[in-house]
Amino acid sequence: MAPKAATAAEKLETALDYSNVPPFWKRKNGLLLYFILTSSFFSSLASGFDGSMTNAMQLLPVWQDEFGHPTGSTLGFFGASTGIGGVIPLVFLNWLPDYLGRKWPTVIGAVIIIGSSIMQTFSTSLSMFIGAKMILGFGTSIVQMGAPVLITELSHPKERAIVTSLYNTSVVLGYVIGAWVTFGSIKIDGQWQWRLPTLLQAAPSLFQLAMIYFSPESPRWLVAHGRPDEALEILIKYHGEEDPNSTLVLTEFDEIKAAIALDSENTFTWKQFFASTPNLKRIAICTAVAVFSQSTGNLLVSNYLSPILKQAGLDSAFESTLINGMVTLWSYIISIICCFLMNTFRRRTFFLWGSGGTLIIFIVWTVGAQQFTENGNIAAGRLVIACIFFFQLFYVIAWQVLVVTYPLEICTYQMRAKMWSYVLLVIYVAQIFGNYVNPIGLESIGWKYYIYLCVWIAMIWGIVYFCFPETMGPTLEELEAIFDGPKERSQRDVEKLGIEKEEVDHEEVRVYENGKP
Repeated sequence: MAPKAATAAEKLETALDYSNVPPFWKRKNGLLLYFILTSSFFSSLASGFDGSMTNAMQLLPVWQDEFGHPTGSTLGFFGASTGIGGVIPLVFLNWLPDYLGRKWPTVIGAVIIIGSSIMQTFSTSLSMFIGAKMILGFGTSIVQMGAPVLITELSHPKERAIVTSLYNTSVVLGYVIGAWVTFGSIKIDGQWQWRLPTLLQAAPSLFQLAMIYFSPESPRWLVAHGRPDEALEILIKYHGEEDPNSTLVLTEFDEIKAAIALDSENTFTWKQFFASTPNLKRIAICTAVAVFSQSTGNLLVSNYLSPILKQAGLDSAFESTLINGMVTLWSYIISIICCFLMNTFRRRTFFLWGSGGTLIIFIVWTVGAQQFTENGNIAAGRLVIACIFFFQLFYVIAWQVLVVTYPLEICTYQMRAKMWSYVLLVIYVAQIFGNYVNPIGLESIGWKYYIYLCVWIAMIWGIVYFCFPETMGPTLEELEAIFDGPKERSQRDVEKLGIEKEEVDHEEVRVYENGKP
């Protein structure tokens, strides 16, 4: 029997009717909206590009010769450097999206990424290269503070889950581009074998700077800052096909006003994260999502493929960079497919099947690595390479697309930007730990290091099964009822806004229980 968490969202039914809403490519301004939002989609691309560089540089003979063939803890610090830089703004600048808006962090971060890419390109020592990676992590962190929140709050509610999930696929796209650029540059003689891919890290940020100017601000942020007329104009243009009398837009707009009016009665501070049981549940689940997304073995594949392939008997730079490119492209294809299935399968289905699959694959991977290492079994080494591709399939299903969507869905408006900054902080800390420890573990105990991952992934599956609520279906405002309670939430919305129930049309945030109003 499924736990209560599995059926939490089944008691909610959205107040908005999307049945008559045409797909975005048939709606007026639908294509325009998502084209403009590409500036935000590219926010994770630089991070993925850098992650791919961490992997790819280790596969390039010229880079290895230039920087002294780093191994062990030195290699670990090299891999963790981007995360170290990313932690700083999340601790000290997490107020940016709430104070400046959802757009400005993209501008600030993109400029920093461009500068750090140039510095990295012309590095003359490993210390300088690592320093540039830390600055790049600083910029990437700032960019990601506002971008996913803007996408979540600006997307049409019909496509919100799909579009928000697509955001994190830009990380994988960054890996794809970085891997194949590196594969193409392997035939270049001299220092530009590694300088060219490094310099091209600036390209996504240049595109962002060009596109963010045309992006509208978040309607929810505008309402919260006393600019409801601007917010309504944006909703009418991009959600209502420029119809000021659109029932969907009016309902959505009034739900936003009601939720923000309720949440704004008291200024939300970091202290309030721990002030109530619902918020403690939110932060516990968000922490789990962030940690699990970075601790299921993905950092091994994304950043330390070189030593893994060597343990599987593959030492050719050409073949290694080719496999790196194929793995990233495979991951990207799976990510896109999963995003478009977000409205077909429940969130828990993705989490449970993905986590279960990674567990099975890692058990097989561990056996294959042991057989090749101790017995020299060539077939077992090839099995490990195959497991890398199957692992990416299940990892993407569980964690790649939902690490953004799920935390943003379970938060109130007042919490959303701060909680996302917190999630990013935990992700970066988990990355720092994993990227530092993984090469040390592989070097010290070899294939036995995988046993730890098998046990850990099994624990993850159990935590997800018993603790993660279902969120598919309701609007962002209505999802608050999963944690705050449907009756309590809807009653407070009416009473605190001074609205008589008989007069409520659009003003009440309608949370349905058991399919009935």
